[in-house]
Parts: sequence; C-alpha cells; structure tokens
Amino acid sequence: MSYYPFKPIFILIYSCSGVSSGRRLKTVSTENKNNSINKTFTASLSKKQLTFLKNANIEPNEHTIYIEAFTHSSFLNEHQDKTIASNERLEFFGDAILEFIISEYLYENFNEFSEGTLTSWRSQLIRGNTLSAIAKNIGLGDCLFLGKGEEINNGRNNISILEGAMESLIGAVYLDLGMTHAVKFVLNSLEDEIKNLTDNEIIIDAKGELQKIFQAENLMPEYVLKSTDGPEHSPQYLVELILPSGAKVEASAGTIQNAEKIVAKQALELIKEN
Repeated sequence: MSYYPFKPIFILIYSCSGVSSGRRLKTVSTENKNNSINKTFTASLSKKQLTFLKNANIEPNEHTIYIEAFTHSSFLNEHQDKTIASNERLEFFGDAILEFIISEYLYENFNEFSEGTLTSWRSQLIRGNTLSAIAKNIGLGDCLFLGKGEEINNGRNNISILEGAMESLIGAVYLDLGMTHAVKFVLNSLEDEIKNLTDNEIIIDAKGELQKIFQAENLMPEYVLKSTDGPEHSPQYLVELILPSGAKVEASAGTIQNAEKIVAKQALELIKEN
C-alpha cells in the first residue's frame, strides 16, 4: 500500500485558506448560473472535452475544476468574466503533485539506484519537453480555451502551454478524484517514457557493474564485433563477450554501442544466476 504524505498537507493548506475544492466549485457554479463568459463560454465541458477525459480514464465528479484546467490565461485576457480562473494556480499545484508521484514511484521501484540517479530520472520525466509531448499525443491541446492571439500563433502546440495544461490537469484530477486516480493518470501517461528511460539507464549501469566483476579477476571486458547484417540504412551489429568463466554471450542491436550495453546486461544476469 502506497503512503502519500502530501495529501493531508494539501488538505490542511486548502482548509486554512478557506478555499477547499468543493467550496470553490460550488461558488463558481452559483455565480455562473445566469452568466456565461462572453456568451460563448459556459461553465460546462464540451463533448470533445468529455470524450478526452473518458479516453484518459478520468470520470469527473465536478466539471468546473476541469474547465479551469483547460483555460489558458490568454483566453481570460479577452473574456472579462471573473467566475472562471485560468489554469495557472492549478499548474502550480499539479507540478507539486506530479513531482511527488514520480519521486515515490522511483523510490519504491528502483531502490538499488542512488539519489543522484533518481533525481536525474525525475528531472527528465517531468521536464517541459516530456510533458508537452505527452499532452500533444493524448490530444490535450485540442481541449484548451485559448485567446485569439495564441490560436493564431499555434498555441495548441506550444511547449510551454501544453506543459502547463498537463500539470493543471494532474492538479484537477487530484482535487476532484484524489491521489489514487492522480497516480494512475500520471503513471499511465508516462508509462512509455518511464520504461524507455529506466531500461536504458539499467543497461548502462549493468555495463559498469560488469566491469567491476571483471576487474576483481584482474581482467577487462572485451566486446568483440562478430558480424554486421541487414541493409546499409538499417544494419544489425552482433557483439560477443567472453566471461571470466569462459562462457560466451552474444547480443545484436542497431548500433555497436547498444549491442555492447545489451550483451553486458545479459552477461550480468548470467553471472548472477550462477
């Protein structure tokens, strides 16, 4: 069972400030009862936005918090209705939730790695380029309320806007549905990025660990290129490594460097098995 120390802290902050998510949503809903934003923006989610949330496995209880998550400040600069806020505060909040979720996941699942490695991984996973790429891939940009200027300047594909929208959405999920749902959304969204990053780093670490084993035998691992196959534009390199025991391990990849990393990982697994 996961332990989420942030949750009581966030509840305390919101309670002390008198701005609980439920109270804020109720207030916004009441104020919007007879008033839409500039006659084109009503406090309800569009069919496109609801479809987006469904595809993201988000079943909202309170719609207004998601409208806020979808609302960029440029839109409100052109619409003076004050009953809907931009997503800037949610962005701030969601950034903290995201960092905690990734930190806990890495801490719980990669206990053999140092603080420096985990910090590096977390930075790569929560950086703007990563978040904006995910937001673009899941179609978040198409759900945003943007000002005319941002529309003209291709704001729906703007890295900064998409990063902020992703963080805002994470904050909205947490406030509406709780930490468990926020964790699922974040880890599902970042699943491929986490796997690619950690698999690559684990392979690199295996090469260094293997070298230590060889050095204990006064040896150095020697990676031998055995063959090159495939077309010129997409070659496959076969690399062989002989272990101190005399056993041979082979692996192939699209580059010699990657083949060496893979063969090192396989060699290390073989040594540990024996």
